[in-house]
Amino acid sequence: MLRPPPGFALWSQAVDDQHPPLALTRRIIASVIVIALALVGALQGFKAFKAMRRDSARVDGDALAPLVRTQVAVKADYPETLRGFGRSRALRRATVVAEVTGVVRAVSPLLEAGTVVPASEGADLPVLVTIDNRDLADKLDRAKAEVLAAEGELTRLGTLRGSLRTRLLVTIRELEAAQRELERIEPLVPKTLTRSDLDAQRLQVGLRERAKLVLDAQIQENADAAVVAESRIAALRSGVALAVREKARTQISAPFAGRIEERMVEIGERVKPGDPLFTIVDLSRVEIPIALPAGRYDEVLVGATASLRLPERTKPLWTGTVARVAPQIQASQRTFFAYVVVEGTPGQNPAPPGGHLIAEVEGRTHLGVIAIPRRAFLRERVFVAVPQEGKDIAIVEIRIPTVERYLSGVALVSDGLAAGEHFLVTNLESVAEGSTVRMAPEAP
Repeated sequence: MLRPPPGFALWSQAVDDQHPPLALTRRIIASVIVIALALVGALQGFKAFKAMRRDSARVDGDALAPLVRTQVAVKADYPETLRGFGRSRALRRATVVAEVTGVVRAVSPLLEAGTVVPASEGADLPVLVTIDNRDLADKLDRAKAEVLAAEGELTRLGTLRGSLRTRLLVTIRELEAAQRELERIEPLVPKTLTRSDLDAQRLQVGLRERAKLVLDAQIQENADAAVVAESRIAALRSGVALAVREKARTQISAPFAGRIEERMVEIGERVKPGDPLFTIVDLSRVEIPIALPAGRYDEVLVGATASLRLPERTKPLWTGTVARVAPQIQASQRTFFAYVVVEGTPGQNPAPPGGHLIAEVEGRTHLGVIAIPRRAFLRERVFVAVPQEGKDIAIVEIRIPTVERYLSGVALVSDGLAAGEHFLVTNLESVAEGSTVRMAPEAP
């Protein structure tokens, strides 16, 4: 910018004060000169900028074609997968309770939450809780003593019955001899024997008959007493068996192999019948009712494979099998249940009961179809890129395929698209029939 010489401003101010018209003219001339100088500077800057600009390179028309990604149509069998969710549950779960009254004397180290109670082949399950059994042992001893006493009484009755039967046989023989003697002397009265001899013999017969009746009654009474004794012995033996069982119930084992879920008893605690001691679950077989869409009811078969995972995980953790399918559809939710059973695998954590699981259940297999992503469709049309020989471009053609079934992410095409064709999955809005496109390299 040009600066006036020193003192010029004072001199100019003095001249303006003495000659006002001259001052106005001078200002106009100065403004014109400034504007002219600005125009000259702008023109020179434009020329310099133009000199610095380079001519842009010529762009081939093919290079301007949009870049698209494609997939190759593959005709194959497509196994459909149904996705659902459910809450797992153990098929066997038991809360073990006390069956006798007593004080807990011992608790196994296995009786802790999460501890595995193993099953030993050919052996009983380990004892987990022991209750004081001294009172029951005394009760068992008394019951056994009563049985021995009753058996002794029955033996005595048997001995007495044998003696009575022997006496009865003797009495019968004596009666028969007396009757024969009576029959012998009856014709001899009154010729040889007197009437008193006949009466005496009749008295002997009567005595033998009376003795026989007494012995018959005694034998019957003995038999009745033996029946009562046998009944009492049976009752006492039942009491012994009961005492044996009660004593055995003081040694409490798990009803099956599994994992302890909860411990509810401590050493020294007095328990009575019905008091809970611990809860155990069998995790070797866990069932998960999976809720699936009602519209897919006919596609899930018993025996189908299912993979399961927790919602927080992305990879399946367990594999199960559809054991059964519910016979009805939940009208309010428009779902039905497929019951998946997961078998425990050694060395693997079992599916946790009560956990929410996501399942992918094997459905129907569609034979000889082409699976196309839903995003490859634009108003029921599919764009196919036909590569041009000797060029890096392709020409777009339109296909209207026959869709056998729409799934959540793909459409299964049975006709209208040939295997091996490249269909577009990007930039569908930027192309049309006959458009030229560049195909991006295929993803691995």
